[in-house]
Amino acid sequence: MARRTFELPGIQDLGKEQEAVRALPREGQHLIVGGPGTGKSVLALIRARRHYRERDDYLFLVFNHLLHRASGQLFGGGLESRTWDGWFRGMFRKIVDQPVPVRERDDGGYREIDWDRVHEVVQDLTDTGDRQPPFLVIDEGQDMPPEFYRALVDLGFDRFFVVADQNQQITDANSSRQDIADCLGIDTNEVIELRQNYRNHYQVARLARAFYCGDPASPPPELPAPAPGTVPLLYCYEQDRLDEVARGILRLADRDPRQLIGVIAPNNQVRERYVGALRSVEVRLDNPRAPVETYHREHRAEVAFDEGGVLVVNAQACKGLEFDTVVLADIDEHYFRRGDPDVARRLFYVMVARARERVFMFMKRGGRKDVEHILPADRGVLRREEL
Repeated sequence: MARRTFELPGIQDLGKEQEAVRALPREGQHLIVGGPGTGKSVLALIRARRHYRERDDYLFLVFNHLLHRASGQLFGGGLESRTWDGWFRGMFRKIVDQPVPVRERDDGGYREIDWDRVHEVVQDLTDTGDRQPPFLVIDEGQDMPPEFYRALVDLGFDRFFVVADQNQQITDANSSRQDIADCLGIDTNEVIELRQNYRNHYQVARLARAFYCGDPASPPPELPAPAPGTVPLLYCYEQDRLDEVARGILRLADRDPRQLIGVIAPNNQVRERYVGALRSVEVRLDNPRAPVETYHREHRAEVAFDEGGVLVVNAQACKGLEFDTVVLADIDEHYFRRGDPDVARRLFYVMVARARERVFMFMKRGGRKDVEHILPADRGVLRREEL
């Protein structure tokens, strides 16, 4: 299998603003904000590596299981990492000696934490134990609700290192920059902003900037220096020609077997259609066929981020990930909230910015037209072609 570079940078490779973050004291509360590609997740892992090497009691918390896997591989083994929701439920039960309160559902689906009841239980506690809580390093901190931070502080946690970007919120339960700072008692002047883009090629960064919502609480990354490259491309295709779309993606993977292509789908139905087409379509290639993996709640495959291939995921699962090329599948099937186009813009901001080098979009001819309202019209930012 073709290998791709997937490792943490050395201290000598950090930029000036990143070095300032790395040098923050071990104790206390720290909040670092910045747009996609500014190295927030890398800095969080470097912070975790510092705790690991100094044999501190620490925990690295992430939003979802796929980011948990990717973080562990990038760290290189030994990372004490959990998803925030699962960890909080277990920690709460251990301290309080009862299950975390949840909101009941008649359909038996996922039961959200009842934060009002959590607050009541925590306020009634007379003893949280003598053990010093661990250092908490939190990635994608904007996707945890404010009540999560408040509960931790009330339970005695007092050492936080949080990286966040409220312009990348793609969940309904989330925290703003101010929410996190207030919960953790961090002064506004002590929040560190990252601005340099270390990930995206110029053409990718321009497209991501087109979806920036303009919230000054988290400034967009600076554009890299202009450079020649592939202008992101939107293909409009007939619904019965998905096989041709799949052949194009497989040929793209064949050009460089070391690249990892992320196919990001708007829902499970689209994800399954693309996986099926990519795995079954007949195509002539110069190299062995690229492996096609998928990842979702019911199928948590062992994804290797240091190998080339194609990974098909839902939009909610792409947070914090990085691909050489991103393919946005059937963008006409994304849900658009009436009267609030910024919800869709933030999602596209996140998805596009996962790409290092190239972005391709596909939409079905005759599909819903809502997406057109947020797509840039400048052909120098996003080209359009018929397939």
